[in-house]
Amino acid sequence: MNGKEILNFLTSLAEGISSMFGPDCEVIIHDLKKKGIVTAVYNGHVTGRKKGDKLNLLGIYNMEEAIEGRDFYNCLCKTHEGRLIKSTTVHFKDKNYHYAFGINYDFTKLSLAESVLSNLVKTGIEVEKAVIGNPSEKIIDDIFLEGMKMVGKPVALMNKEDRMTLVRYLKDNGGFSLKKGIQTVAKKMHVSRYTIYNYLKAFENEEKE
Repeated sequence: MNGKEILNFLTSLAEGISSMFGPDCEVIIHDLKKKGIVTAVYNGHVTGRKKGDKLNLLGIYNMEEAIEGRDFYNCLCKTHEGRLIKSTTVHFKDKNYHYAFGINYDFTKLSLAESVLSNLVKTGIEVEKAVIGNPSEKIIDDIFLEGMKMVGKPVALMNKEDRMTLVRYLKDNGGFSLKKGIQTVAKKMHVSRYTIYNYLKAFENEEKE
């Protein structure tokens, strides 16, 4: 295919994907031969971009990586408003053309639904564990849900102070004494493990003072 043919194909593909997955799914095509200008975009309200805009990669990677044609799959991004985006970018590159094909799905509402459903199906501590009376033996899900109830917000709407309050609760109730505790909590909170480590380090420094 030449450049025009591949662009026509990608544009049709973008329209089909955006139609299938609805208004929360943005599909965007950047022309990296033209400084990354947006050539086509469907459901651009998801990230606020429109046709003709300059390159904006949601902070997934930098310009050098884009020019090199590095692909990214199912990455977590956040908009300035705090909405949660699952993002995938695939490059179609030849000597005569270079297009970055992006799919950005806003799953903020699904995250809120996840929080509601988690609270709905929550049960008490298992009888055996209640008898043992060791809080560190609670499964991480139990402790996490208890912390969420205390904070009173779904993860998607938490600010830094809320997140630190939740992490402190998990720390004080044995959540990080379990195997892969930090990794599991980071995934549930949609943050990196390093963020959790930083919060825990901050708590340690407070205790030293």
